[in-house]
Parts: sequence; structure tokens; C-alpha cells
Amino acid sequence: MTPLHLDRRLLLTLAAGLGAGGPALAETTAKGAPPVTQTSRHAFDFNTGDWIVTNRRLKRRGGGSDDWEVFASTERATLYLDGMCSVDESDFASKGFKGMTFRLYSPEKDEWSIWWITNKDGRLQPPVFGRFEGTRGTFHGDDEDDGRPVKVAFDWRTDDPNNPRWSQAFSYDGGKTWETNWIMEFRRP
Repeated sequence: MTPLHLDRRLLLTLAAGLGAGGPALAETTAKGAPPVTQTSRHAFDFNTGDWIVTNRRLKRRGGGSDDWEVFASTERATLYLDGMCSVDESDFASKGFKGMTFRLYSPEKDEWSIWWITNKDGRLQPPVFGRFEGTRGTFHGDDEDDGRPVKVAFDWRTDDPNNPRWSQAFSYDGGKTWETNWIMEFRRP
């Protein structure tokens, strides 16, 4: 996998364009933000570095399917701004696409925002928001799946930081029921 090269100016520009602070973030950092705990600002420190990932993804979402496809991917994750920004690039070689996750921590809200983009469409997906409580991170947002409105939930489990697990679930009925449609299990190369 090619290393991800982003400089601080690019990340601050991206953050400003996403409405996540930009100049205000730089101002807060310059003034000296209050100390934060490991479970907040540094919640994604575990993700730094290279990973081999086993993916399990439903072949058909939103229809009650239990037919899963299993495929491998690789990931490289990097931290910026003393842990406030986490960026990773995933290569799904057998599926013919790459993706990137951009995560930004807001000390004011004690909350992470997470965006996803792929080289398939170049579209920045709507964010999910949340935080870690101990070794479990939960994040929620709204999106569309093939034109249908969905509620989205990301679930991170880091009981073993050397083998974390991420899953994604959609709700097509406003959050009454959920269908997990993608699971990623990470291991170090």
C-alpha cells in the first residue's frame, strides 16, 4: 500500500471545509486546549499503522439477506494534530476500489465526527458522530442507501487493540430495527 501523505495545511483546510473548525481549531490549539483523557482525544491512537483486514459484507442490504461475502483489504492509518485527527486509507484490491476515512475530534463536544470517501465516486459521505466509552466506540448519523433514507451506526470494539473490530449497521425504519451489513476484523501484518 502506498503511504498516505497529507500535510497539516491540507488537513486544516479539509476540516474547515467540513465545518469542523478550521481556523477555530487552530485558535483553540494555539491558546492551549484543556487536557483531555485517553478515551476522548486519543481514542483512535490504537488504529495507527498498517493493518490486514478481513471484511464480511452482506451481498444485499436492506432485504433480510444472510448471504455474506468475505474478502481481504489492507489499511494504513495516521494521526495528526496530536491525535485530534485520524486518517486512514484502505485498499480493497479484490473489489477494485480504495477508500479513506477522515476522523476529527471536537474537544468542545467531546465527540468524534467520521467521514468516508471512495475512489468509486469521490463523494464525501455524510458523517457519523459519537465517542468511545472504554473499549467501545459508537457513532450514529443519517445517510441514503440506494436512494432510501437510512440511519447509520458504526461500532468499534477495541478490547484487544491489536485485533480491533468495526461494524456498520443500517436502519431503514427510523432506528426501530437494525441490520449489520459490514464487519471488519483487523490484525497487524
